[in-house]
Amino acid sequence: MYNIHDTLKMKIILILILTFSPLTLLGQQLKCCETVKEVEHYLIGEWKIQSSNSDIEYHYWQENGKIYLSMVEPTELKKEYLLVEHDFTVRVEKTNRGFKIQTTNLNGNWSSELKYLNSKKLILITDGNETEYYNIEE
Repeated sequence: MYNIHDTLKMKIILILILTFSPLTLLGQQLKCCETVKEVEHYLIGEWKIQSSNSDIEYHYWQENGKIYLSMVEPTELKKEYLLVEHDFTVRVEKTNRGFKIQTTNLNGNWSSELKYLNSKKLILITDGNETEYYNIEE
């Protein structure tokens, strides 16, 4: 038979479990991606910055086993683009904290930490700044 102290202990444990369960889910945002190949699979596509007035799109594509990035701006004609920047090569690396995306072109390179990725949404952290993208193909 339970006494009042046992019931109180169970309620406290339940409250603690319910309080900390959402916090553990936040650290598992890349559950869909456990390998570099999975990240590459979701990354390939056409992305646009979520809260931006810019028309620039980021097209990740794969050729001969390598990933490339082109920054383009749509024209008035459907599926025709004006190249803004191109010749970026992209490399996905697995780290002890998750995944990094290394981007390189003739002018230099930069690295972004992958915070979130699925088929519809991408969040990158570059130089401490977080940028959210949405997949425009969806």
